[in-house]
Amino acid sequence: MKVRSSVFASFILIFEVVGIALFLRGFFPVPVKSSFSSKSSLSDQPKEPLAGDAPNSSRLPQPLFKRVVIMLVDALREDFVLGPSGRMYMPYTRHLVEKGSSQSFVAKARPPTVTMPRIKALTTGSIPGFIDVVMNLNSPALLEDNLIWQAKTAGKRIVFYGDDTWVRLFPKHFMEYDGTTSFFVSDYTEKKAMKVKSSLNQENKKLKKLQ
Repeated sequence: MKVRSSVFASFILIFEVVGIALFLRGFFPVPVKSSFSSKSSLSDQPKEPLAGDAPNSSRLPQPLFKRVVIMLVDALREDFVLGPSGRMYMPYTRHLVEKGSSQSFVAKARPPTVTMPRIKALTTGSIPGFIDVVMNLNSPALLEDNLIWQAKTAGKRIVFYGDDTWVRLFPKHFMEYDGTTSFFVSDYTEKKAMKVKSSLNQENKKLKKLQ
């Protein structure tokens, strides 16, 4: 009787361990890396379906602007811009939307919504996983093909002011940067506004990445 009880208890224990392992494997999937090069080039463009083996373009299109400012507002609710009070909260942005100078849409983010996974999603086009939540506090350098790397490879000079998670993900990409920890923010508006104004007045800055 004791032998049967021990066997049954061992079976239940093994069953629980296997169940927990399968749950963790599904809830925290390990990202699958491609065996090919992690960086793309112009020759990697997809082929045009109606043109046989010819790619969509033999050269990159000419840029419409010499300098670009990309501004990200963390946790910005869509009703702060597009809602009834948008004219009060963000009057300039709302003005651009109303006169047709911008393209507006609402993107619904799914968990995890912490900083690092969302930055990876924006810059690489990948889908973040829950394992990225664990890595959020110790963000390693991003080695996958991404927007920031492509801009730097194209000879763009990038300036960044904002959350220091960007600096950890792209440690050698910014010509000038000033990272601020998101857990301790002091006098953020005045300090960053002065630096942004100074950077925008310099003609040799062709691409600026701001948050």
